[in-house]
Amino acid sequence: MTARRRIAALTLATALLAGLGACAAEPGGSPAADATPVAGGTLRVGENADEPTLLDPHQLSTTNTTTLLRPIFDTLVWQNTDGSFAGGLADSWDVSPDGLEYTFHLREGVTFHDGSPWNAEGLKANFEHIIDPATKSPLAASYIAPYRSSEVVDEYTLTVTLATPYSSFINVLAQTYLSIVSPKQIAQAPETIAEHPIGSGPYKFDKWVKGESISLVRNDDYAWAPKEAKNQGAPHLDGITFTFVPEDAVRYNGLLADDFDIIEWTPPQNVAQIEKKEGFTFTSTDRPGHPFSLWLNSERAPFDDVAVRQAFVASIDRKDIVDTVSFGQWEVSNGYITPVTPDYAENASAIDFDPDRANELLDEAGWTGRDADGYRTKDGERLTAFLPHTGTVAQTTQIIELAQAAAKKVGFDVQIQLVSTQEATDRAAVGDYDLTSGIWTTNTADVLWIRYSSDNITTPERRGQNGSYTRDDELDGLLDSARQTTDEAERAALYEQAQERLVELAPAVPLYVRPDLVSHSDRVGGVTFESAYGALWFQDTWLAAE
Repeated sequence: MTARRRIAALTLATALLAGLGACAAEPGGSPAADATPVAGGTLRVGENADEPTLLDPHQLSTTNTTTLLRPIFDTLVWQNTDGSFAGGLADSWDVSPDGLEYTFHLREGVTFHDGSPWNAEGLKANFEHIIDPATKSPLAASYIAPYRSSEVVDEYTLTVTLATPYSSFINVLAQTYLSIVSPKQIAQAPETIAEHPIGSGPYKFDKWVKGESISLVRNDDYAWAPKEAKNQGAPHLDGITFTFVPEDAVRYNGLLADDFDIIEWTPPQNVAQIEKKEGFTFTSTDRPGHPFSLWLNSERAPFDDVAVRQAFVASIDRKDIVDTVSFGQWEVSNGYITPVTPDYAENASAIDFDPDRANELLDEAGWTGRDADGYRTKDGERLTAFLPHTGTVAQTTQIIELAQAAAKKVGFDVQIQLVSTQEATDRAAVGDYDLTSGIWTTNTADVLWIRYSSDNITTPERRGQNGSYTRDDELDGLLDSARQTTDEAERAALYEQAQERLVELAPAVPLYVRPDLVSHSDRVGGVTFESAYGALWFQDTWLAAE
């Protein structure tokens, strides 16, 4: 049984409309989907090995963050399944004509898991925690880079001032990376957020067995769910346990053996089987943002030469790699944002597999020699690129090995270096790599600024996310103008030009749109996805009796 949906495209106009509710999209297909929810039970969720190193949402940028932390925290804004935005912990908001001031009117009656109240001072504390250099925020701080100050108007009203207009401000406030943390915890013990996060969400943090699992328990006092949730009160489940299982086969077989009730990261090769298997349901959702890619570090050789970058991109048969690894479950990406992302440009220039052109470009760049192993050389040096890799996701390992083989055919020596998660993080922070792999899911085309603006290159003051170290005045101008305009048509045109420029600059090899592949027992009802990221959302989820 299968259901697939695409996240609705967003527009700035809908972004500024609060209160447009819709029923949360439920994939359906299982017998439990149409049954009456029952209370009780602990949902056992099988995840991959992408376990976070800490649990402060403001300090995270990992893929599984939303699934793991959305139950603990609420966000200021909620994104509906139709792409519009409604109140989360904010009831509504007003925007000044110049786009520089946002006045948030907050929901009353909300309390955090530690008993502290939700108010304007609490919201201000969260903004300040995000931008505090001590937080070392790798993502949330970049998302609200235009933030300058907040003023408490009254107990439930806060006015935020931006340095420049920011067309995606409301969008990003719906993301888990900008979740609202207990202001009491921020003020009194911010160091404890990493190990024992306190939010206001439907579930409370219980325990974390590092390298194994994270457990949550129901917040019995929860009564402020987003309006599109069917369940407006405390969650149906007693709790949720997320177990980290590196091996795809073990995680999948664990579902079949009743070790798990639901798994993310269903192995693509098993989708056809689970779709036909009695007692189970498969569903998926496409995610917005930047496609899974190989990023090229243009700050150092050999990819400081645009011709070498273009050659590398042209050497990779993206469709062959994606089809081989995904068994038809992933779509090849033809640009630098995914089709479900607002302002995706369908007519952006094609990124072609062209090994003949790759060879021509390398010849023109002076890499004309060949050594005994067939790799290209220049002035006695081999054309080498280092790619640190943690090996935590099997499909990623397959992808980079296939890319390595493809690039070798035109003369690149891609050396894959197996490293720990900590070493990968440390090297990423200082740009110690030639190639890196990853995906960037977000509900706005501003992901292009996040990944490619020279203003978002890491500095001593702030961790940036421009991991390709792209520096291009033309691109910077387009991205800055796009994030500052309040005109929808102008913004779309600017992002289209930016996407065209990126094809020329070749800072990455965009490979595929990664959907969230979810399989679950038919005992699980109310399986839904939140729309700001495309991750599982458990407010309506319940578990039928054995």
